[in-house]
Amino acid sequence: MDEHRTGLLGSPRLSRIAKWGVVCWSLIGVAILAYFVYRVALYPIRVVVVPLAVAMVIVYLLNPIVSALEGRGVPRVWGTLLTYLVFLTIVGVALRFLVPMLASQVSSFASTLPRLLANAQSDLARTFERLGADIQTTDFFRALSPEGGAGAFFSRIFSFTAGVLHTAVVFLLGLVLSFYLVVDLPKIQRGFMALVPPANHRELVSILERMGRALGAFFRGQLLVALFVGLASMLGLYIVGLPYWAVVGGVAGLFNLIPMIGPFIGAIPALFIAFTTTTSGGLLHLEPGWPLAIGASVALLIVQQIDNHIISPNVVAKTVKLHPVTVMLGLLVGGTLLGLWGMLLAVPTIAAAKILVLHYWDTRMHWPPGGLPEVKTRARGPTEAAAEAERRIEASTGPVEPVRDEPPAVEAPEGEAAETEEQPTATIR
Repeated sequence: MDEHRTGLLGSPRLSRIAKWGVVCWSLIGVAILAYFVYRVALYPIRVVVVPLAVAMVIVYLLNPIVSALEGRGVPRVWGTLLTYLVFLTIVGVALRFLVPMLASQVSSFASTLPRLLANAQSDLARTFERLGADIQTTDFFRALSPEGGAGAFFSRIFSFTAGVLHTAVVFLLGLVLSFYLVVDLPKIQRGFMALVPPANHRELVSILERMGRALGAFFRGQLLVALFVGLASMLGLYIVGLPYWAVVGGVAGLFNLIPMIGPFIGAIPALFIAFTTTTSGGLLHLEPGWPLAIGASVALLIVQQIDNHIISPNVVAKTVKLHPVTVMLGLLVGGTLLGLWGMLLAVPTIAAAKILVLHYWDTRMHWPPGGLPEVKTRARGPTEAAAEAERRIEASTGPVEPVRDEPPAVEAPEGEAAETEEQPTATIR
């Protein structure tokens, strides 16, 4: 009877089912805990969540440069000041050329929006008549008129008063927070490591370094790709002659930060303007309607193909490997909780959680439980299990340093200096 029970518990199928059961229950518990933490602790102070997220992105962008300067002998404070000065200079020059053009096109688009909506109403009514459908579109477009609620909403959006002010405040707060974080980052890391037992230092450092590499590469790569998509979309839409090409290109670049669905959202304004406008320009001077819509779609499609096959594979490191279903669910949850900012932060948050889950799975999950060591050895030897765990973690997130217990401190003889080993600290890369 004991042999039968031992063999049953040592079954590989049962072992896998037990592991998945424990992981699923753990994820449910973590989700419930995260919800309560969000509702009780974070939601009342949600005003600081977005500036802090912006600060963390800037830290991941600029800390490698500051660390490199510090390695060359430059004090960290002066290296941070120099890096921020160059960064702000580049941002200021870009805004100096882009903001006047974008403001002019946004103002023009807001003034012509009622006419574009009227054109869309008449075109949609003619389409329904050809299909033989008796559908009234007047009430729908009356809601979108400047007198309606949605029209007033569009007017407020494209006036760029409240929106630009809020974005500027968030960016400035994030910039100030990130400056202090970059300057004091080594002290913060040492203080955090002091809260962890010394025996777990190496394991924690390994996890944090993998998370730092994954998130740093993701943020830097996504911002560079979004910049390329925005500028290339502006150029392509200008060539085909789409009005307000700068605004539409900027929207396409911004929404490209959202994986999978971002390019489709960025194409909606281009198609709307192409079908409703009565003028065109650019180099090709395509006729408004289907010719201009097809031209704009081809331009955006070419930009996306260049991004997908040339830019992203070489710029965005392949450290964030997530299933499309996981990405879609993460975007839905992030968008529900924090709107656009939640959708932007969903993928890196899930990537960090995946690293933690994989590490827990490969280093903590053992079956059968501790009461049957002979079955554990018979099902799979400890050497084989450790080797397989290391291979799995390296394949998903990179190499892992072995976890070793620290030897007990030995008192140095009289007259000799006792050698002390410096504790490792995690670095954001």
